[in-house]
Amino acid sequence: MSLSSNPKTKSKAESVLRRSIRILSRSDRRKILIVIGVQIFLGILDLLAVMFVGILGALAVNGIQSRSPGDRVSSVLKYLNLDLLQFQLQVGVLGITAAFLMILRTLLSVYFSRKVLFFLSRRGAQLSAKLVSRLLSQSLLVIQERTTQQMLYGLTNGVATITLGVLGTAVNLIADVSLLIIMSAGLFIVDFTVAMSTFLMFASIGLALYYLMHKRAQALGVADAKLSIASNEKIVEVLESYRESVVRNRRGYYSGEIGQLRFSLADTLARISFLPNISKYVIETSVILGTLVICAIQFIITDAAHAIAVLAVFLTAGTRIAPAVMRVQQGAIQIRGSLGSASPTLDLIENLNASSETFDNGSENFSFDYGTFEPSISIKDVSFKYSSNSQFALQGISLEIKPGQQVAIVGSSGAGKTTLVDLLLGVITPDVGEVKISGVPVLEAISNWSGAISYVPQDIRIANGSIRENVGLGYPREVATDERVIKSLEVAHLMEVVGELENGLDSSTGEKGSKLSGGQRQRLGIARALFTSPKLIVFDEATSALDGETEALIADSIHSLKGSVTVVMIAHRLSTVRESDLVVYMDSGSIQAVGDFETVRKAVPNFDKQAKLMGL
Repeated sequence: MSLSSNPKTKSKAESVLRRSIRILSRSDRRKILIVIGVQIFLGILDLLAVMFVGILGALAVNGIQSRSPGDRVSSVLKYLNLDLLQFQLQVGVLGITAAFLMILRTLLSVYFSRKVLFFLSRRGAQLSAKLVSRLLSQSLLVIQERTTQQMLYGLTNGVATITLGVLGTAVNLIADVSLLIIMSAGLFIVDFTVAMSTFLMFASIGLALYYLMHKRAQALGVADAKLSIASNEKIVEVLESYRESVVRNRRGYYSGEIGQLRFSLADTLARISFLPNISKYVIETSVILGTLVICAIQFIITDAAHAIAVLAVFLTAGTRIAPAVMRVQQGAIQIRGSLGSASPTLDLIENLNASSETFDNGSENFSFDYGTFEPSISIKDVSFKYSSNSQFALQGISLEIKPGQQVAIVGSSGAGKTTLVDLLLGVITPDVGEVKISGVPVLEAISNWSGAISYVPQDIRIANGSIRENVGLGYPREVATDERVIKSLEVAHLMEVVGELENGLDSSTGEKGSKLSGGQRQRLGIARALFTSPKLIVFDEATSALDGETEALIADSIHSLKGSVTVVMIAHRLSTVRESDLVVYMDSGSIQAVGDFETVRKAVPNFDKQAKLMGL
């Protein structure tokens, strides 16, 4: 059955099918082909059962009329060595054999269909895990190309749609189409008129249903994916900006928008769920009408024995052909619907598969002994440009940071500070020049000395878990010992707060840290960065949410690391950088001045003005 009458649509559908098949390995494809071959063979069992039922019908009528069976029936009985048995035994053997073959075929079909679906489902899970690993090995810019909801859909539901919705359905579709071909061929041998009538009736019904509904199914599939992503994005949007929504009185607006999206999604899902029922009722009605028409015609033009045999064959074949036609029609529609959301997911899969980088999930060393690691930073002639911008965000940057130094990076908004930090963290790579830590490229240093480099962002992400789990985020529970967690919390001046909680280190932080104040969340992020006893720490406005007293305490803690730990800070509060060994002033993507606090004040009038305004 064709997937579409439109050549362009057909070509696109075939392209998606080919791309879907390519996500399986050659070994997996061979296994699928073997199962398809077995399913095709099972169709022959159905054909034999139908032929036996036809013989049984003719034999029964002739027996009732005390007549000898016809030449064809007699030939089959003789071939099966049943010709010498009594009439009752012949009927019994044929009936039991037909029933056995049909039941055996059904059981084997169920078994292999289940095996295929479980096999593809597990392959989908493996693929999702591999894609996540490859995604996490990408540059930050690659991750930011899609929204969070698009990425989540592509890595989870989208993969399941391809493996089960497209490939799983296609395997069953091939088996059912093969069954229809085998049954049709067999019926033509038994009785041309019945075969032609059966074929034309079911083929016309199946094609009519498909062409009436396949475009609808594809449109509904696209709408389902878009509405799911859109509604999830709206829900996340309002939850993450809840304070602003309250103050601006926009909660009612969000409630209405989300409700409208969910109602639209509900209607779409209901339409998708109802589509199979249309086929079911149409085909059921057609089988009844077809039986009446064929029965009437046969009794008019042939004798009773032949008419009963033909009717038995039609009814038996119909019990197989009708469900197969319905499954083929529904399967084609399901594939069409799945194709609507498969292309974006396949694009994501192919983009990520272009990278061979994955992470070893084997055992790790959690001793946090960094051996030969030297917390030095070397930046030489670095330039970087975002793909969406024609101008360089950084240009000609060179900087040397010695082990144990405390460095403050300052400058106006848009000066390039965050881009420089992203280069230091290895989440983006320079277009020109090189950035090295401990004498090697950044990602190599991170891989060689896991935990030696830490980062404290301005916006701390708190997981829905305990204090302990958040401090040791990303590490197994057994690594987050009381001693190590408490040590980190003490440096971050948070242990006094934690000590007052009922469950101490195992107290819940609430979703996104809802049970903590902004300053406590910030300090928890600092404790997390200190958990691995790093030798190089990068702070990005790490004290922005702290009160003056706590900021001073944290500043003292940071300064106490001087000499043993290299500290790089982005700061707008000049009081946090006054004691730094090195101040780097940036403007318009370049470094304007480097030196101690007083040196940079003299070199940059704007920085001196800011310092005077701060009373420094």
